[in-house]
Amino acid sequence: MQPTNTKTDSSFSAQSILKQLDACAAEFNYPVLDNGYIYPANSRLSVYGDAARWVLLIEVVGYHYRMRGHGGIENCLYFFGNCLPFEPGMQNFNMFTFTSDSDEGETFTGDALNPAVGSMLLNGKKVPVSHDPEYYTSRGVQLANAPEVKIWEFVRAINVDYEEEFLALEEEIRSRIPDDLPLMVRMDNWYHNDLAAGEKPSENETFQMLAHMLEKGDVELYQPTKPANNHWTNWPVGGTL
Repeated sequence: MQPTNTKTDSSFSAQSILKQLDACAAEFNYPVLDNGYIYPANSRLSVYGDAARWVLLIEVVGYHYRMRGHGGIENCLYFFGNCLPFEPGMQNFNMFTFTSDSDEGETFTGDALNPAVGSMLLNGKKVPVSHDPEYYTSRGVQLANAPEVKIWEFVRAINVDYEEEFLALEEEIRSRIPDDLPLMVRMDNWYHNDLAAGEKPSENETFQMLAHMLEKGDVELYQPTKPANNHWTNWPVGGTL
């Protein structure tokens, strides 16, 4: 991480950033990694800022079982900031889906992979679909009822191979925030607050440090002491409601 000093005045404060995050969290319009309806698979945090503007983006990739099939494989983009063209939090138009059936047939039957199909489309590109239990084990996913592969088990495993395909492109992000706003920090691992347990963003070390980093315009102020916990294995309740 290279130091970037972008802040020269006091047009916003760390307190105002944390206040917005807490307000969204109070309405549960904020990433809950153990959401009972969504099996988490991956996440990413990006922070943009300059002297007058800030944006904090959290992407949460997972499987929303109520949506079923390809419609449930989604990346939800939660935007927070003082220069957004929409209200902070998650809006329906900031939710991406990217998979569909290939010419082999339906990828899923019910809530599991179709054993007769060996491929699907990911962002329009044909990719293989594995039914081999070893494929999942090697990617940290233990099948609950092997050889059956549940959709969420599949999504978690294939994210290891195609992580970037499930995340937002920079041009997709830039179409939603000021194009000239500098990217300060992007991270795949961080210590996320447990909102379901009552922990506010303002009480979390990560967001406290990021807020002060934005206020001062200095990435060196982000010096985490707690181990990252945003990996899906740390949120076993997700999707189990």
